[in-house]
Amino acid sequence: MTNEPEYMIKKIFCNVMGVEESYVNDDTAYNSFDKWDSLKHLQLVSEYEDQFDLEFQMDDIIAMENFGLIKETIAKYLAE
Repeated sequence: MTNEPEYMIKKIFCNVMGVEESYVNDDTAYNSFDKWDSLKHLQLVSEYEDQFDLEFQMDDIIAMENFGLIKETIAKYLAE
């Protein structure tokens, strides 16, 4: 994955979650802060689908448990 998609993934994550970029790393997980609830998760998915023109499968949406997995999932879809 090039730096530009990774930057956009992080920027979208921070915008949806309302956190600073310095707070987010690959281990940032849904259970690491209260703001990441099911509604925020769906907002994230929707933003990523819109920004990158993707349509995630349900299994992949559920599997996006941390920021690292989000990046991996998006990279997989972009490579298809």
